[in-house]
Amino acid sequence: MPARLLFLLLFLTSAVTQSMAQAYEPGLLVRANGDTLRGEIENSFWLDPPKFIHFRPTATADAVTLLPRHLRTVLFAGGRYFRFEALPIDHAAETRLDRLPKGYHPDVRTDSLLAEVLLEGPASLLRVVRYSATHYFVRRPGQPVLDLSGRSYLRASSMGKMVVVDANNYQAQLEQYFGDCPAASSAARAAAFTPEGLARVVLAYNESCAAERAPTASWVAQAISQKRPAFQAGVVAGGRTLKLGGYGTGERQNSPFAGVYGEVFLPNRSISVYSDLSVSLFDGKGRTLAYTSERTVVIDNKPVTVSEPVYSAFAYRAGLASGRVGLRFHFRSRRPQRLFVGFGVEGNRIFAPNVRITDGPAATPNDEDLSKPTVPFIPELGLGWRNQRVAVSLDALGVAAMRLGLTYRLSRNPDVAKATAVARP
Repeated sequence: MPARLLFLLLFLTSAVTQSMAQAYEPGLLVRANGDTLRGEIENSFWLDPPKFIHFRPTATADAVTLLPRHLRTVLFAGGRYFRFEALPIDHAAETRLDRLPKGYHPDVRTDSLLAEVLLEGPASLLRVVRYSATHYFVRRPGQPVLDLSGRSYLRASSMGKMVVVDANNYQAQLEQYFGDCPAASSAARAAAFTPEGLARVVLAYNESCAAERAPTASWVAQAISQKRPAFQAGVVAGGRTLKLGGYGTGERQNSPFAGVYGEVFLPNRSISVYSDLSVSLFDGKGRTLAYTSERTVVIDNKPVTVSEPVYSAFAYRAGLASGRVGLRFHFRSRRPQRLFVGFGVEGNRIFAPNVRITDGPAATPNDEDLSKPTVPFIPELGLGWRNQRVAVSLDALGVAAMRLGLTYRLSRNPDVAKATAVARP
């Protein structure tokens, strides 16, 4: 790739990333020493407990990174609420089919982490999502914390085959935990293992049986609303190498490209489906059959008519339409930027060739005479960096072909909430 093109891409990336807004929302933090910080918090739409928090006091200030142990509370003005808690978590709870244990063997250990608060009142409900299972924690006065978690295990059937057993007896646990409250016990028998279903049980206790009839604050709706994909779109430009086959020389060419892209982020925002359409120009060479000449030769004293093809050499410039689709895996870091890796396929099609004859008689080449990319569907593997509206990626296409691309998001970031008043403790 020409050095000038690489320099231009790096310059544009540096200039644009200094001026665009990250996915920050108004909110507040309460530090471990009791200090309250109001400003903006990066919303990464966590499903599992966040390992760190990016915070800035104003939109123009530099972001700082805070670890969970430095915090008591993380509260977004538009919704979700996290609290640093020491909770008894059954690490043996497992729901992934390929990792189910044989038999039920609990392993309860206390972890300190930022748990998501769903209800806060006389009795509270919290949630912690781990790769192995989702845990809900119920706390009420005078009782230990109750861990409700999805769990399954393998057991041998009477036929000797291993079968999956659902060991999540959350309804019985809740009924016993709230055994002194008929309203909550009744709600537990019909509760679904969802934020809404478990919240009904806790609310029934708070409204009917709690000694302190204080109001219950709820963040259930906000916790549920995060589980939606997000679509982003914009423009893409960069440079690439192209390997030609057919009658071509087989050499690789450097060529700029430009187009549009769309990207769908899954609810956890760590996986996305990426696709783009772009066009570029390239030069090609080839030869085509101009005509067939006939001449008579004498073989064994007999005249024989021999046909000889006459070829014309040509050069041309053509457009190349390229389409890509694949998956990207995004990794958060303690800095606001993100790294990602991706894999997918690219398909190409030549269009609008401008041909000139360089040797031989005048002729009109057919599409089959044009040099084609050596692989019609090219597998690719890429590495990229994203900051705010801009992403840069370097992709390896097939064997020894490369593509360097810069994307700029034009659509509104759906993860950025509209401005609201900063939350109060």
